[in-house]
Amino acid sequence: MIGRMMALACALGLMTGAARAEMVDVDGGQIYYETCGKGPQAIVLIHDGVINSASFDDMWPILCRDFRVVRYDRRGYGKSPGAKAPYSPQEDLAAVMAAAKMEHASLVGFSFGGGLAVSYAVLHPEQVDRLIISGAALNGFTPTKNFSDHITHIMIPIVFGNFDGVIANASKETWIMAPGHDEARAKIGELIRASPQDLRHQMRDPIKGWPSDLPRMPGLKVPTLIMTGDHDIADNQAASGAAQALIPGSRRIVIDDAGHLMQLEHPKEIAELIADFVRKGK
Repeated sequence: MIGRMMALACALGLMTGAARAEMVDVDGGQIYYETCGKGPQAIVLIHDGVINSASFDDMWPILCRDFRVVRYDRRGYGKSPGAKAPYSPQEDLAAVMAAAKMEHASLVGFSFGGGLAVSYAVLHPEQVDRLIISGAALNGFTPTKNFSDHITHIMIPIVFGNFDGVIANASKETWIMAPGHDEARAKIGELIRASPQDLRHQMRDPIKGWPSDLPRMPGLKVPTLIMTGDHDIADNQAASGAAQALIPGSRRIVIDDAGHLMQLEHPKEIAELIADFVRKGK
């Protein structure tokens, strides 16, 4: 009886497009992912290097209305166990798309997730319909000392297990979030406290080496939207400019009153921008 009820619930979920949560086996581990929506076009949301896929909580229901959407926790983030051996984020993304039965999709990536989206488009252009990146950490783009110093200052308290110290340091950085977004800043604190492993695993995350994407980006023929927060730090502004210069036909827009984590500052507006670009592709 219970088995029949579970099967019925799953069937109803597929019929209505309700969200479903699952795990997929990957090389040496597992990845947690969620799917929702029934639209004809597919979207994969890829989170940044600090907060797991819960950062899309407010964007998620907006996109799920018209698209089939996947969001997932990369290894060591959220509900995905940390890696125990060297792994490829590109292969993990491929596994998630295969498990979600997405032969192709528009990739939407923020920060590290934006760089991963670009890498995946370089590797599997036939699987990428549209590319939308925000503050992308491009693979092969070397950060300046100024940027590294800012990150080091923010993260120093993690050495002592002081997550509140990390949150306090980050809250003072106006490039992470533009001034005045107190609700979004509070949300970041909640997400970090709820999933402290998101920060803890980063320094020892055994990601496999990957050659620079910069020389191969001019070969991309994927319609690309590049978003930059007007308050974001100079390195990320420069990387966005480089992406625009390297990806043929790409379009770059500057989001007013936004820092690096614009998906938390302006979730409705960013979701609508994404939806519009996926529909039109230009």
